[in-house]
Amino acid sequence: MKGQFLVGSNESSGEGNVYADKSALILVWLLTVGLDKEEGFSLREVAKANGVSVGLVQKTFGILVLKGVLSTQGIRTAKRFFFKSPRLLFESWIKAYHIVRKCKMWTYRSGLQGREELIEILEKSTLAQKTALALHSAAAAHKYQNTNLNTLELYMLDPLVKPDLEKILQLEPQERGYEVLLVEPYYKALLNLGASRDGRLKICPIFLTCLDLYHFPLRGLEQAEFMIERVPALQRIYRRGLR
Repeated sequence: MKGQFLVGSNESSGEGNVYADKSALILVWLLTVGLDKEEGFSLREVAKANGVSVGLVQKTFGILVLKGVLSTQGIRTAKRFFFKSPRLLFESWIKAYHIVRKCKMWTYRSGLQGREELIEILEKSTLAQKTALALHSAAAAHKYQNTNLNTLELYMLDPLVKPDLEKILQLEPQERGYEVLLVEPYYKALLNLGASRDGRLKICPIFLTCLDLYHFPLRGLEQAEFMIERVPALQRIYRRGLR
């Protein structure tokens, strides 16, 4: 299809669903909240905090125990889990998740000029509520941009909005390079955690932004490493539970 770029294979991981859409909520909880719980945590506590089933938490934790990320104490209903290695979890997630393989993307040029004008047009429309800033655009919105790129990357929270986005942003398919990139998300649940820009346009959460950028072919690794060195929430991972 003309204008389509890096069509994902949606390949499954050989490690079960530990890095899948819903279980990713559990991983982010571990890397943000669980990181500070020196007294440990229970299956039900984590399930309630993330709005997921106890069964999903149990399955995810079972894999993470085998990987050496978590340890356990107690048995049955008294069992508690302890976060041994945040760095191991984060780095294994980076290794397992490639945005290029998991997401469908479309590249365009635009009749509008630059990211700010595109965002201004978008935020005046109803489509802003159905999109989220992604990749380099999200890094810039989080105030951690490390490149001079002025491209606009958008997650489509509803894939049906693509024709409307093409119209309002004056998009024309472009085979090589891009000014605007539209992306179908793999981690839909994580995007619901994104903050709103001026109450309208969402921003991809910082953890997912870094994960997305790490294997992104256009200056992604450079930007991801810059964020890992400077974002407090990411720095904490490397200060705690080092292998």
